Amino acid sequence: MRILRKVIFLTVLAIFIGCSGIEVSQDYDVAADFTNLKTFDWYLAKQKKTGDLRVDNLLLDSRIRKAVDRLLAQKGYQKISQGTPDFYVGYKYAIFTRIGSERVSTGIGFGFGGSGSFGAIGIGTGNEVREYDEGMLVIDITDTKNGKLLWRGTSTRRVSRHSNPEKITKKVNENVEKILAQFPPQP
Repeated sequence: MRILRKVIFLTVLAIFIGCSGIEVSQDYDVAADFTNLKTFDWYLAKQKKTGDLRVDNLLLDSRIRKAVDRLLAQKGYQKISQGTPDFYVGYKYAIFTRIGSERVSTGIGFGFGGSGSFGAIGIGTGNEVREYDEGMLVIDITDTKNGKLLWRGTSTRRVSRHSNPEKITKKVNENVEKILAQFPPQP
């Protein structure tokens, strides 16, 4: 019975871990002093065109910039538009087509037989392969003195092909929040 409880616990844990929608990571210059960074501005006033209509979207650009501005301000950084800030912020967004199969499904069954009890656990894999879009958002923090990359945060998540503005804004905010939760890096 203890073994069955452990298997059930591990199965439920795997399901919750597998449902995490946003993956984030960071990389940074370990020699950089992030304590001196107080002010920022955007590296580019307008994003460069990529040729992908899903990415070259002024509404999406505005949502990303507003989320970054808001979260950096909450962390105590001041945005300045005149003079030289301590760091520049830039971002890149891309959408990639991926191929995946249906998620693993699980089932647990219990029963009683004529000579005792028995239990079963079944794990099956999906058999349908589909294409899906995955968006990658990269936020860069660059030193204004020498143009050196100080920090990079990255997130990936599945992208809905058709969504409404409220859902898009919510997803952008979630991505930016998860990325900037890592900034500044903690030693």
